[in-house]
Amino acid sequence: MKAMILAAGFGKRLGVLTRDIPKPLIQIKGKALIDYHLEKLISAGFSSVSINVHYLADKIIDHVQSKFSGKIELIFSHEENILGTGGGVYQGTSSFGQEDILIINSDIFSDFDYKKFLDKKSNILFVTKAKNDLIGDFSVVDGYVDIANEKDFIWTGFSIINRSIFKDINQINFHYWQDCLKKIAARRKLYAEILDINWYDVGSPETLQKLNK
Repeated sequence: MKAMILAAGFGKRLGVLTRDIPKPLIQIKGKALIDYHLEKLISAGFSSVSINVHYLADKIIDHVQSKFSGKIELIFSHEENILGTGGGVYQGTSSFGQEDILIINSDIFSDFDYKKFLDKKSNILFVTKAKNDLIGDFSVVDGYVDIANEKDFIWTGFSIINRSIFKDINQINFHYWQDCLKKIAARRKLYAEILDINWYDVGSPETLQKLNK
C-alpha cells in the first residue's frame, strides 16, 4: 500500500509557533511531528509516500529528504497555490493509480501501529469516540459513517481511499471532507473503523504543551 501525508497547511491555530517552522516540523518529545508518521510507514512496509507542501515547503522537503531519502520512495506534491485538502489529495496521489491509499493528516499524534492499516480496504475513515467534552464530527451506524444523527465520533485524520472517489469532482480546489467524503457518507458508502487509541489533534499550543511535558 502507498500513503499520502497532508502537510501543506499554514498551521495558523498554533499562532507564532508556526511563523518560521511549518507545522509538520513542530517537535513533540524532541522529534518532528512528520517523523513519527514516516517512521511508522517505513516500519509497516509502505513502499511510497506522497507529501503535499505549500507553506515553508522547502523546509519540509529538506528535512524529509535528509532523514528519509533511500528508506521509502518520497514524492513531493508542491502546490504553488494551495488546493484545499481535497485538491491536495487529488494532485498528490495522481501517480498512484487505482490502488487503495492511506491518507494521513500530518498534525495528528497517536500510538496506533500503521501495520494495522495494511489489511483494510477503501473507502474507510478511522474514528474514535468523542470524549473530554470534544464535539464529534458524525455518528457511526452499522459500521458506516452517519451524518444524520448525533455527533459522537471524531475522525482521527486517518483514511483509506481509492481515487475513484474523485470521479464526480469537477474543480481543482476542494475540501476532502465537505466536497467528497461527506457526499459518500450521505449515500451510506463510507465505512467507519472505530479505534481505541491514544490520539491527539496537535492544533493548539495547549495540546502541544501537554504532549511535551
